[in-house]
Amino acid sequence: MHDDIYRKLMVHLKDVGTGYPQYDEFLEVLRKFVTPEEAVVALGLPTRLPPLEVEAVEDIAARAAKPVDEVEPLLEGLAQKGFLYKDKTPSGQTGYAFIQIGFGFPQIFYWGGQITDEVKEIHKPLVTYLRKGRSETPQHIYRYVPVNKVVDHALQAVYTYDMMVEVVKKATRIAVVHCPCRQRARLVGGNACTHTLENCIKFNRMADFVIERGLGRAITTEEALDIIRKSEEEGLIHFVDNCQEDIQHNCNCCSCCCWNVMPIKKRLVPRDYIMATYYLRTTDEDACVGCGQCAEDCPMEIITMEGDLPVIDESICIGCGVCLLHCPTDAAKLKKKGDSIPAKDFTALHQEAIKKALLLEKVEG
Repeated sequence: MHDDIYRKLMVHLKDVGTGYPQYDEFLEVLRKFVTPEEAVVALGLPTRLPPLEVEAVEDIAARAAKPVDEVEPLLEGLAQKGFLYKDKTPSGQTGYAFIQIGFGFPQIFYWGGQITDEVKEIHKPLVTYLRKGRSETPQHIYRYVPVNKVVDHALQAVYTYDMMVEVVKKATRIAVVHCPCRQRARLVGGNACTHTLENCIKFNRMADFVIERGLGRAITTEEALDIIRKSEEEGLIHFVDNCQEDIQHNCNCCSCCCWNVMPIKKRLVPRDYIMATYYLRTTDEDACVGCGQCAEDCPMEIITMEGDLPVIDESICIGCGVCLLHCPTDAAKLKKKGDSIPAKDFTALHQEAIKKALLLEKVEG
């Protein structure tokens, strides 16, 4: 009976956000994570909501066909475990929603930077699941942002939403947490990554969430800009939500650990399957002196020297701009990949993703 409720919950989670991948390995995570009573109540939670939006307890209880006073403590317990997001509805009621893939799950276990017994217990089945699982359809929920030096000299007409400095300055609240990808890699062992751990930045509502949960610490605009600068010095890759306004988080990724970047580097998935890419590397051949510095610096390892000129594999290039940082003649540049632009804001981004998911369901149904 218990296995049935966990399988029902896993199927229910298939429709949350971009979808929890449907692999039996996830059942072990749910068994360790959720009690059968909590699973029953969780089936009453809505699925087609943008991240960080919640539904009132009364509505969840009605869907679960249970009294509010029975449902609310179970929802609170799931929130404390890191399975649900808790906030106020627009009308001021207490509400809950599933934490979505990429917006807290599975990152919430690693953000705090402490390897607790809970993390150790859930880590192995979680890693097994994540290695196997990915959304069944491409979802451009995130995008790469070029390093700051790029916007100074190597691009024409750069939009403010493509500048990390402007993203940071627009935020109303900022927090920093530990990079979940590098935390996970160090728990697995055998990874020689030495990059900074505490440099994953959250903005606005996401910052409120991690601060209130004690998973991150509040920082100033100046501190955030310093983290961005140091990340670029380490050769890390910026990515943010694929929207122009109300960006909720910035990851500063290495290609050896990142859940999104590493699979592209290893050619496990196509570049455009995971993230939106708006720029590609190009070269001013007249200015290039053939030193090979860009090939050495490229985190994706897609630049090779042929004769005295670099050759770029554009099918893998993500337009991060890291290869431009130490070019002695400024011959390394970026070009626009196409005419597409990010969604207007965070809500519009996820409303469109939900619309596409519902359309796909209709076609497949």
